[in-house]
Amino acid sequence: MNAIIKEQPFSSRAIWLYAVAFTFYATNHMLIIALPFFSQTLGAGRSEIGIIMGAYMFVSMFLRPVAGAVVDRYGPRKIFLIALVLNAIVLVTYTAESLWAFAIMRALQGVILAFFSMTVHLLIMDLLSDKVRGQGLSLLSLASMLPYTFVPALVLYMKDQVTMTQMFLLLAGLGACNVLIGISLYRKINIRKPAGNERVKPAESPTGMTKGQALKALVLPSIIMLLASIVFSIGPTFLPLYLESRGLHSAPLYFLTETAVLIFIRFFGRKYIPSSGTYPKWLLVILIACFTLSPMLLFQSISTPVILCAAVFNGLALSLLYPTLMTYISFVVPERVRGYSIGWFIAAADLGTSSGAFIMGGLADLYSYQTMFSVAVGIGFFTLLLAILSRGQKAVIT
Repeated sequence: MNAIIKEQPFSSRAIWLYAVAFTFYATNHMLIIALPFFSQTLGAGRSEIGIIMGAYMFVSMFLRPVAGAVVDRYGPRKIFLIALVLNAIVLVTYTAESLWAFAIMRALQGVILAFFSMTVHLLIMDLLSDKVRGQGLSLLSLASMLPYTFVPALVLYMKDQVTMTQMFLLLAGLGACNVLIGISLYRKINIRKPAGNERVKPAESPTGMTKGQALKALVLPSIIMLLASIVFSIGPTFLPLYLESRGLHSAPLYFLTETAVLIFIRFFGRKYIPSSGTYPKWLLVILIACFTLSPMLLFQSISTPVILCAAVFNGLALSLLYPTLMTYISFVVPERVRGYSIGWFIAAADLGTSSGAFIMGGLADLYSYQTMFSVAVGIGFFTLLLAILSRGQKAVIT
């Protein structure tokens, strides 16, 4: 039983956790936009820029299961604060303004991301009652994606108004603010002792579930998220190019509509996420149908009403699929291996996003955009069948 008093999704401590996540991802999104420009200024070519920027997600993806196991052993609270401190140090180090420093710092930020995202998820789960866990995870996801809506435009404006050093000092200041909030939360949040200090063998645990058995429970949600991420990768990577090739410039309208739906549903639809450990079959069916309909509509027509409908369907799926599956996983794996399990799930989502752009780009290159959309529809139908035929796992008592 957790030692903390369970709270509601809008309690003061939960709100501060959302604020930390918002600031953390805002600084990272600012770097995603600004760093290529600054690297180019220092003489980097396209390949060097690709290596610098790719190191972040590549390192993070492979470290997530390891990060989860470490957090399970030592507890999320300490790792959370350490990640924030290291992030602030890395942001200050960017002021060295060297391509080697940029590459090393991006790789280190990938390590930090793996640990930070793990700890903030686990802290929300520990902080909130089971009934509202799904709501908390939905709001956390909302906080982490909100910077996408305004940071690119802000950075593109700022890059011509401030120097490289000033930009990095601003980011370091935001990182320092996060450390101060993190210290306050560290003192206020009292959680269970980490599983690694309990010295309990798997067979002696309340459920008797080992890491291998926990991974078995993860197979279905991880496959669904991986396949969904492959389909989701089409929009930001190839839709603008596809529409432009057809003489249309409707991509901003698509992304604006999709983002509006995503924000609205993640906030107001959070109460519909099952938070009891029951396999959410029919909600998954609806969400998978939505992300299948989106490429299907774009395959059929590219008129403005169709593009808007595709954006709405994709926004619906994006808004609830990840928090729904994350909430389900948090109930079907025991608490002592929750971080390790969630690490594999998030790694599957990352793999889908990164490999999706590569796979779909290859299809569009070898054949056509129409072929790419038709394959995406096929992936959607396969995922839909998988969700319908599966029975899921029962919640465990930890």
